[in-house]
Amino acid sequence: MDITQIILLAVIIVLSIFLIALGFQVFFVLRDLRKTLFRMNRLFDDTDDLVGQVKKPIETAGNLFASLAAGVGIAHLLKKGKKESGK
Repeated sequence: MDITQIILLAVIIVLSIFLIALGFQVFFVLRDLRKTLFRMNRLFDDTDDLVGQVKKPIETAGNLFASLAAGVGIAHLLKKGKKESGK
């Protein structure tokens, strides 16, 4: 073997080792990314549940105020009708 083949073989071996190490690093990064995305998904689910629990009383209060406004409108119409029939 001449010197060129030895250098070429050494370069191929070193590059192979670097690619194997890079493959392991990519594997670990993707595994950590998967764990992080799973945790974020759980966090978003918990946040969605919390927003749902806060939203229900607010909707109920909104419905209550809408009902009160409708009741006041009906009372106003009845009062107005009573005044007109009393004249």
